[in-house]
Amino acid sequence: MTQVHADLAAALQERTEQVMVHLARRARAVTRARRLCLGGGVAMNCVGVGKILETGQWDEVYVPPAPGDSGTPIGAALAACRDAVGTMPGDLVRSCYLGPAYPDFTPAPEPAPGLTTRQVDDPARFLAEQLAAGRIAGLFQGRLEAGPRALGNRSILASPLIPDVAGRLNAAVKFREPFRPFAPVILAEHAPGYFRLGQPSPFMAIAVPVTDLAREKVPAVVHANGTARVQTLVRADNPFLADVLDRFAELTGVPVLINTSLNVKGKPISGTPQMAIDCLASSGLDGLMLDGGWWVAK
Repeated sequence: MTQVHADLAAALQERTEQVMVHLARRARAVTRARRLCLGGGVAMNCVGVGKILETGQWDEVYVPPAPGDSGTPIGAALAACRDAVGTMPGDLVRSCYLGPAYPDFTPAPEPAPGLTTRQVDDPARFLAEQLAAGRIAGLFQGRLEAGPRALGNRSILASPLIPDVAGRLNAAVKFREPFRPFAPVILAEHAPGYFRLGQPSPFMAIAVPVTDLAREKVPAVVHANGTARVQTLVRADNPFLADVLDRFAELTGVPVLINTSLNVKGKPISGTPQMAIDCLASSGLDGLMLDGGWWVAK
């Protein structure tokens, strides 16, 4: 990788943003609508989505959790539902946990060499304490997220207060390029203090400018361009992760956690408990919280 590669990538990104904003302005002029829904793989370009939002022409810019080809079956099922009964499910807009769950899985006492298992009484508080102490932990709970983003059910969580946490995650856990940023998750009621968003962002789809408080308190989640790809969490959508955030805030005074996908470079998001355990064993993760309060650690 040389400077010419970086320059080419930057130029392509800039042109993509220009085209996305142009098309959004055109849609606004033609329809006079105030809410915009984006589809297609380019909708995963979170910086471009943020540029559309910054135009101020829209009350809300919505990106579904799987806007690309992988979401096509969801659209087909919804179209069939509408044709059959005339309506669509009322809770569709906030639905993202659509995959399989493994509530009855019990890990072995030593599920892999060097790993041990124990069950904890208050999993949310225990996990928050581990994160506040500087440990990096996987979280495997409930149903798998639809789409490419880990949204709290197949996640790696870390404190943004750890010195050089991004470097440690990139080097020892994710094994990826050092320039890649890490996304924050925050309860929606606390988001305005840290992120200049002005609308929900439940699926981590929009890169938005951060506030001075975020620059001061959680620089680990602020990208070089002064933005963050934030996930705003409503308690009803993921009660366990909300409890972890609350308890982490009680311990540290900061209601923000780093949230990245439970996998290593080149591997898919851990869809099964065994995949999550393999991710723990093969990376720099310190521990893994599974459904039922099972804590697997090194």
